[in-house]
Amino acid sequence: MEDRHHRNREMFLRLKAFAASHTDIPATTVWPQLLTDLNSVNADLDGHVSSEEVGKGAKLSGTATRGVAREALRDDVEAIVRTARVIGEDKPGFDDQFRMPRGDNDQAMLDLARGIAALLADAAVKAEFIKHAMPSDFVEDLNADIAALQDAIGDQSEGRADVKSAGVSIDETDLKGMKTARAMDVVVNNFYRDNAAVLAEWETARHVERAPRRKKATPEEPPKSPTPNA
Repeated sequence: MEDRHHRNREMFLRLKAFAASHTDIPATTVWPQLLTDLNSVNADLDGHVSSEEVGKGAKLSGTATRGVAREALRDDVEAIVRTARVIGEDKPGFDDQFRMPRGDNDQAMLDLARGIAALLADAAVKAEFIKHAMPSDFVEDLNADIAALQDAIGDQSEGRADVKSAGVSIDETDLKGMKTARAMDVVVNNFYRDNAAVLAEWETARHVERAPRRKKATPEEPPKSPTPNA
């Protein structure tokens, strides 16, 4: 939620408190419907903000989990590539399909790992690695780490999508709340036009602080040239 949304949300709550303490506006006006709309805005904002926070948590968790899963899969692939290189010394060409990807791209790592897993589905190929002391379940570990990285990427993406979706909903609800506040402002100013004290109270509730302006950086003065000796 942006700062402007926070400030507007606080204002909506002040308007609700104002309405609760001033109940003399006739029910024959649009006031009751405006209060219903305001309560809906406040409730919806609560829900959207909660969804946004959950999304942020999922995004952060996915990012952390993705890092761990990435390292685990890289360790698997490095061990397999290293072993294949040694096997290739006695079986020329064996290691040609076991190469580390260039760069640090997760999708490239996943593609390579899937390709390696497919090669290791051949019992004879797998046996060569086990002969060189790879664990008997190293292929199962590889497949599990492939799945873990895929899931972590998915969780991270889902968290990002949830945050973005909640942000859009907050924007829409904030606009609805501002529209309701403008309509309430008209009713209050008309009904209490002869009551300066209540109008002053309303203006305080209705006021939204502006965002503080950023101070401009003061440019540094250029160094003075040394004065030549007379």
